Amino acid sequence: MPNLNIQNLESYIMFYGRQKCKPDEFFQGDNLRKNDIFYYIISGTGSFTSSRHHAVKLKAGDLFYVPRNQTCSFQADHDEPWEYFWIGLAGYGVNESIKASNLPNKNFLRQIQKTAFYQTLNDLYQCLTKKKTLLNNLQISALTYQLFYHLVKDFPNHPPVRKTPKNDQYQIAINYLQQNYTDPSCNIVELCNRLGVSRSFLYSLFRKNTKISPQKYLMQLRMEAAKKELQNTTSNLKEIAHKVGYGDEFTFSKAFKRYSGVSPNVFRGN
Repeated sequence: MPNLNIQNLESYIMFYGRQKCKPDEFFQGDNLRKNDIFYYIISGTGSFTSSRHHAVKLKAGDLFYVPRNQTCSFQADHDEPWEYFWIGLAGYGVNESIKASNLPNKNFLRQIQKTAFYQTLNDLYQCLTKKKTLLNNLQISALTYQLFYHLVKDFPNHPPVRKTPKNDQYQIAINYLQQNYTDPSCNIVELCNRLGVSRSFLYSLFRKNTKISPQKYLMQLRMEAAKKELQNTTSNLKEIAHKVGYGDEFTFSKAFKRYSGVSPNVFRGN
């Protein structure tokens, strides 16, 4: 019988909560309880500062991370104060799993709403707010491990590329989009995570080299491929949509009409 030598990845929830902050409400996080805390921003904006990192502006859809034994501070915006929920975790597995992701590189992640990691985080929080039963407790345990699985899978700890010349970063970005545009999960947020750069940096990189945004470049790849399919094949719209990175023909048709000025059927008939 095979002997499975599986490392102990014990992880468990210590506390959780939710808060709608007042304008300019400030929190100094001296995290001395040896817990790691995830904060997900539900609405509004604010700023976040952690050890060895500059202050950053974060908004709804972003997540920030307060590591154990580190001092962090965060403040709600004056005009649009944020609301967030948090989950505090402990256990050897928490620390090891987070280290395997790129979260410790900056202690925040931008626009995670469409990731499996966020879906699991939200499901976990919803379970925590329910009445505690054996079934619910088992689900909380299962979701806790799923959370770290998706964190490492969605945001792996790639080697830093900050010292890569901008021209090389641009070429890496172009190659990624050209090779993956047929995959519906290919998007600009994922590209930024792979490069370790912000969306604004990537935008300026594309504007300088292509005169269009990375989102428009991705759209162009998909639409020009769709045109070739419409002209040269008899594939139906559902098949073409899947071939060029869309989950359904309705979304594809709307995008094609915005791009080309006519519907796919009209284009094919010309």
